[in-house]
Amino acid sequence: MTKLEKKKIRPSWKETFVFSIFFMMIATLIKCNYHYYVEKNIPENTSIPNLPKVKITYIGFRPYETEITKSSAETRVYTASLVYPDRTIFKFQNGVYASDLKSVGYRKDVSSDKVKKFVQDYLNEVKESGVLELTYVTSVEKKGEERIFKLKDIGTDYYVLGIHTPAFQTPKHFGSSVIQLFSSVFSVLSFGLIPSYASLQAGTKIKIYDKNLNQLTSMKYDHGYSVLGAIWASSIPEECSRMRCNFLKQVSSPPKFVYQEHGPQFESDIVSFIQTQFPFRK
Repeated sequence: MTKLEKKKIRPSWKETFVFSIFFMMIATLIKCNYHYYVEKNIPENTSIPNLPKVKITYIGFRPYETEITKSSAETRVYTASLVYPDRTIFKFQNGVYASDLKSVGYRKDVSSDKVKKFVQDYLNEVKESGVLELTYVTSVEKKGEERIFKLKDIGTDYYVLGIHTPAFQTPKHFGSSVIQLFSSVFSVLSFGLIPSYASLQAGTKIKIYDKNLNQLTSMKYDHGYSVLGAIWASSIPEECSRMRCNFLKQVSSPPKFVYQEHGPQFESDIVSFIQTQFPFRK
């Protein structure tokens, strides 16, 4: 599979018509606000050390967006793709994104096989929408039937790769699915007075590589979030008023703001790890 895809069985036209009328009525009557509860695992006043002599290059940290890419009488296919130029973490205190750097050539001392593995590892996670991201640090040259993978020389000491999961909005567990289903039904029947509720997955994988693309470590974060929707709920964030962040959509991707709060935690852990490396240039 070259894309992040999810198939859904499409109902018959009669079922579609009935549901369309039903939800049009509900959408007219219900103007729900959505309150997102996102956990922050690091205090706001946490100090992140400066590493002025260490060059860190960030790759990834992009949200997904879901769209219908195929539709037939029986099924619909939804595809999740990385969103360009959006980043979930707008800026890090130490280092810059690869897209903001210019190369001065290619690293001849890093083998094609090593670059190829780096490329494949990333694309195995994010699929083909990650190709553009990789062009900021790598290049592929075709010689006959052979492909030569090259690492661009951007003068960095460390590469930090960030991948958010899941690509599709997913309940934390089966119990969460049941609660979401029943709370949504009661919310509709009460015209939004009874709140709908969902407990959803969110995670981040971070991999740190040295300048020669040797993977040094990997970190995993679980920062699931929950959503409450009702006509009386306060909108957090403000953009989620009047169903503009409707988590009840059949298939969608987690919104980028559920990851934004974790930027300081990511960087604190990244910097702490780099400080343990020897020799470390202060």
